[in-house]
Amino acid sequence: MSLLGMLGYFVAVWTFVTVWHGAESSRWHTWWSYDSGISGPRYWGMLNPHWSLCKKGRNQSPVNIEPKALLFDPSLNSLEIKGNAITGMLANMGYSLTLDVDLGSHWSHGVNISGGPLSYTYRVFQLRVHFSHSDTDGSEHTVEGRGFSSELHIFAFNSDLYENITSAMTSPRGILCMAIFLKVSNATNPHFERIHRALDDVLYKGDKREVSYLELRGLLPQTDHYMTYEGSLTHPACHETVTWVIYNKPVYISSTQIAGLRRLKQDTKSNPVLLMAGNIRPVQSLNQRTIRTNINLGEGACSMERDINYAVNHNYFQYQRESYSFP
Repeated sequence: MSLLGMLGYFVAVWTFVTVWHGAESSRWHTWWSYDSGISGPRYWGMLNPHWSLCKKGRNQSPVNIEPKALLFDPSLNSLEIKGNAITGMLANMGYSLTLDVDLGSHWSHGVNISGGPLSYTYRVFQLRVHFSHSDTDGSEHTVEGRGFSSELHIFAFNSDLYENITSAMTSPRGILCMAIFLKVSNATNPHFERIHRALDDVLYKGDKREVSYLELRGLLPQTDHYMTYEGSLTHPACHETVTWVIYNKPVYISSTQIAGLRRLKQDTKSNPVLLMAGNIRPVQSLNQRTIRTNINLGEGACSMERDINYAVNHNYFQYQRESYSFP
């Protein structure tokens, strides 16, 4: 594109955004997407002055994980999860599938997380699912530049310091996000199936359905090993208040279950062509941040092949994602 063409394009973008902001300020927070156009991740920081961190932030997420650059921290113990089942409203937000937890329900009020890299107790308030049309690039975080079929985010807010989610979202140490890689297999995941069975009722943007007694522990891999770093939300306003905990083993779902996600629409019934698949923010620069792990990387008594699961078996990777061992 010529310099004149680029200038005209950015003038058009700025004019459109200015008009939109003036006329539709009440809907401003909804006007963004994961697409490559002017509402996509590249322009989030330009769309709204309150989203400037999306462009200028130095601690943004997601990131690529380089196994050889991980720092073993012996002070990182396992996470402590008190409570199990959650009840909430599953909603098609257009840009994402979310489950907003009913914090006042009998099942979810006591789901609290502490330990690990956390100095406070965090209460689960939302689940989000990220995925694409492919089994090999559906996760936001990547390992050695490679993704997984899907990525499940379990959000929790710091209930020790903050009275509500809104306050925690913009405050230091406010949010915890546990990230779980999902991988396609031949077996149906009985815990994810509770979400899968509700997908036909949330096919279009704005659709909602209650999901009750979802066992949170059933969505977690059977491991105490994880990676952790300080980052941000992966959607606007990209607040840099998130402690990320990324489990080092995937959870398996069936091809039928991932296909159900890929049927979800990005818009209403009036525009059923656009699909939600591809709701993935590109990886961001680490900017000299350190990713710590409780996986012992040292030589000697600890077997790295036994303890570490995400280095790439290059000969096998071209066919499908696997649970890997570091070299």
